[in-house]
Amino acid sequence: MTDPMTEDAVSDDRWEQQLDAATQAWRDWCAALADTGAEALRNTMTHDEVDLAEGMRHLVRMARLTTVSAFENNDGGDPYLWRALGPDLKMGGDNPQGLYLSCPVNGTDTFRLHGTRGSAIWVSVIVGRGPSARAAGLPPFGEAVFATDLAVSDDGTFELWVSPESPAGGAAGNWLPTDEHSNRLLVRQFFGTYETVTPMDLRIDNVTRPQHPRPALTVDSAVASLRGAAASLGAMVPMFQGEMRDKGRELNTFVTDIGDPTSQSGGVPGGNAVTARWQLEPDEALLVQVTPPDPCPYWDVQVGNGWYESFDYRWFFSGLTCAQAAYNADGSITLVVAERDPGTANWLEAAHHREGHIAIRWQLTDTLPIPECTVVQVDQVAASTGLPVVSPAARDAQRAALREAFDRRFRP
Repeated sequence: MTDPMTEDAVSDDRWEQQLDAATQAWRDWCAALADTGAEALRNTMTHDEVDLAEGMRHLVRMARLTTVSAFENNDGGDPYLWRALGPDLKMGGDNPQGLYLSCPVNGTDTFRLHGTRGSAIWVSVIVGRGPSARAAGLPPFGEAVFATDLAVSDDGTFELWVSPESPAGGAAGNWLPTDEHSNRLLVRQFFGTYETVTPMDLRIDNVTRPQHPRPALTVDSAVASLRGAAASLGAMVPMFQGEMRDKGRELNTFVTDIGDPTSQSGGVPGGNAVTARWQLEPDEALLVQVTPPDPCPYWDVQVGNGWYESFDYRWFFSGLTCAQAAYNADGSITLVVAERDPGTANWLEAAHHREGHIAIRWQLTDTLPIPECTVVQVDQVAASTGLPVVSPAARDAQRAALREAFDRRFRP
């Protein structure tokens, strides 16, 4: 006959073990958060208050991103799409014209992504990989399907199969291969103008196995997730900050990271970016002159802070696309970064910053033009560039359109 006191003792021992594991994992997470944050704040790009304050906000955002990514449906068997980046969650040079969706998947089942194409001028659907890929010497991103590949029906709907093997009868270009390292799906929509913002209406289904209520969360699983979040936080924050600090060696000068990290680490799958760290006084403007490559089905430019975040794109002109830009007669473009309104087209706002980053994405092109930069007084911009003049009333109308497009993109 079993002694009930013995059963209680075994149960209590198991509880104590679980409690010890949970509390230690929580302490480790808090220590990683404290250490990573303190080091990042000590290395703020400038000694300006705005950069320090935005660093605190960036750390809160990154803590949220890493914990959500680690805990939510990490087996990838029953995915649903959520907003991955947005106005309240930014990193890695996020596109001010973009809508970023994500969901976990695995590399064994077959998933059907389906819905409406929407109005985005550029779409990419990308398979992300887990840490095992890096250990195997593979890039963190797998295959991708781009807007130029996607077959869409006459009614504006499409379906995209995400699976290890090509599905029978699937439309050409509408299959995204996965492998044993696959752990998530990224859907990026980049919109062309303020007037053309209709997001995709998307669903994703696992068609391999029937879906059932999820099993109970275990302490072992929660501990593993929290440790994974700590590792991600400790890697990502210094990586993005370090990239910005490195670019400070040559201010107001563009450089390229061709191949890695922009193509291989997710910044611009299918292309590359040219970036610069700018430094300006309030009465100065940075003129950026470049001729876009041809062919180039999509390009955009963005400005942001020293934490590699875009500026607040509901209130500031922090991005410009190939569909919005005013072109020069010879096909080149002249971009203007300044705190004060230069009274011309192609203005990107400094948004209360003396320093920041600027990045141009060239998508699916074989060439990589490097822009040339000149610093002039803001009052000289119109005369020295010949850009179309924008009156104060027209600028107010642009700001209203900017906010309206933002609200359409991020409506509940």
